[in-house]
Amino acid sequence: MQNNSKPYILFPKFLENHPEFVLSDSLAELVKVSYYQSMDDIQKICTKTVELIILEDKMYGEWTANIPENPPSGIILIDSGELKVVPVQTQEILAWVSVNNLSSLRWNFILEQTLANVKLRSEREHLESRILRQDRSLAELHDIGVSLSNEKDLSTLLDIIITKAMHLTYADGGTLYLIEPVQNYPEVEGDYWSNKRLRLQVAKNNSRKMALEATLLLELSSDSIYGNAILNGKSILIDDVYQLPQEGDYRWGGKEIDEKFKYRTKSILTVPIRNTEKKVIGAIQLVNRKKNPNTVLGDAESILSEVIPFEKRDVKFVESIASQAAVAIGNTKLLDSIQILFDGFINASVKAIESRDPTTSGHSSRVATLTIALAETVHQLETGRFADIRFSADQLSEIRYAALLHDFGKIGVRERVLVKSKKLYPEEMHALMDRFLLIRTTMELETSKQQISYFLDESRETALAKYENNSAVLQEKLEELDDYLKFIVGANEPTVLAQEGFGKLMDIAKLTFQHPSGVPMCYLSEHELNSLSVSKGSLNELDRMEIESHVTHSYNFLNIIPWSDNLERVPDIAHAHHEKLNGSGYPLQLTENEIPLESKMMTISDIFDALTAWDRPYKKAMPEERALNILGFEAQDNHLDQDLLEIFLKAKLYSLVQRPR
Repeated sequence: MQNNSKPYILFPKFLENHPEFVLSDSLAELVKVSYYQSMDDIQKICTKTVELIILEDKMYGEWTANIPENPPSGIILIDSGELKVVPVQTQEILAWVSVNNLSSLRWNFILEQTLANVKLRSEREHLESRILRQDRSLAELHDIGVSLSNEKDLSTLLDIIITKAMHLTYADGGTLYLIEPVQNYPEVEGDYWSNKRLRLQVAKNNSRKMALEATLLLELSSDSIYGNAILNGKSILIDDVYQLPQEGDYRWGGKEIDEKFKYRTKSILTVPIRNTEKKVIGAIQLVNRKKNPNTVLGDAESILSEVIPFEKRDVKFVESIASQAAVAIGNTKLLDSIQILFDGFINASVKAIESRDPTTSGHSSRVATLTIALAETVHQLETGRFADIRFSADQLSEIRYAALLHDFGKIGVRERVLVKSKKLYPEEMHALMDRFLLIRTTMELETSKQQISYFLDESRETALAKYENNSAVLQEKLEELDDYLKFIVGANEPTVLAQEGFGKLMDIAKLTFQHPSGVPMCYLSEHELNSLSVSKGSLNELDRMEIESHVTHSYNFLNIIPWSDNLERVPDIAHAHHEKLNGSGYPLQLTENEIPLESKMMTISDIFDALTAWDRPYKKAMPEERALNILGFEAQDNHLDQDLLEIFLKAKLYSLVQRPR
């Protein structure tokens, strides 16, 4: 037990005037002596620093039953011959002497040797304690390094840095500052600080709930302790900030905060954070190192008694943490910049897709919004089929990227197919209209030829009668031709729901006319008949095959991206967003158990947005209620997951994507 004051030795009262137990003058100068008569006296005296107690053997039993809260460093046991049971050898019994044949010279020698042993043992214990703490600190430094290297979120990382530094040094509070460039203010060559400012990122205190404003911008000045440490790149150790000299290099400006929170800042340790380029990027500042790390500091008086100065070893440890922190902060910022770059690439890719079909602008983002919302809702369920489903942050990112890029393969689809608004392409419809005009012209020409022949070969009265009759027949044919064309124009309009009644197209397609070249031709080509007979949408079979190929194109594109392990399922999730539970989807005809859950969620989002998206070339925007009914029909037909759709509807997730009014 170390103490700068003289240690106490406790003597039993009966030895106070005993000639053989008188202390030598030299020994009396080194110690204080107190005398006791009972255990009560011992309990009172042992509140002080006591190195030795001279204990009579007959009191040993009472001693073992009532050991004081602050026991002495050692015991000298006086054998008076009354000890019936020899005590088990303990570390506290340093000597055992008999009063028989004991001289004053021998007694003082025993005392000196025993005090020397006490001192050696105390020093050994202190060294062992320091070594043990050093070992624990090194182990903690290792754990800190692991923690910092594993954390990717910057705000969490900064919080860990301060928390670990406080824990390692027994600090009651801590703050972390980072340097940042001033926006739109270029750095002056050769002057690193020319465009820099300081931001308070983390502020913590274990004894007070100090609502300090984090992310607060501060002046970067050498007048402040943290500013001085940063600008000079040197750690600063202060035993008591209230004792700083007025003419010193820096001052402490926290007295108002102390008064506000009834606190008393005393010891401070400030360490600059340097990056791998040896440039200071911030600082760690710790306050009030405590004797006991678990102590909650009370009023100013208790703080002064409980707070001790930081040691040089604390400087080394915090400098080590700062070094690890600099690497971790650099890595985290690098990851963030890579993430920003990657997100920019994703957004550029989405823009590239949508630029080919401006009418679908925003579709990918809306699908991502709806799918993520559905995944987060499923994640929170505690009952039902999905009670055990949980999505990590990485998995949600995986879903988001898959949703944003699910249609990227459309870049490999011809633009005319993407924007096809009718069942026939414009040039095909123009050709059909020209053909019907030719048919009309042919009918009129043939009728005119017949009418001319009537006037050449028949009498005037007969010719006029046949002329009028032929004109009436021609008019009927032309009206019928117009009806055909009107029906074709109507059939050319796509519908969202499947429609029937295309039998008339078959009848029209069977009709022929004599082409001026002499070759008979059908009113409708086989290709036109097939296209116009499409019951739903605007795409014929060839168009649909090309559109459906976008899923494979997407998969092939996504599959060549070197995704990290936490995002490796992005291609597979996007690949299955057009699959149906009954195996009738595309491109792989996967069945319910083969389709990833994330893809099932995306399918609901994709269909809903496709139905309700504002006007597209091939359809008008559909009201939400009707779109939700269609989703219900799709689920009944075993195309969509019924349970996921019910969650989608119950949580009203569809309201997350707003439609222009």
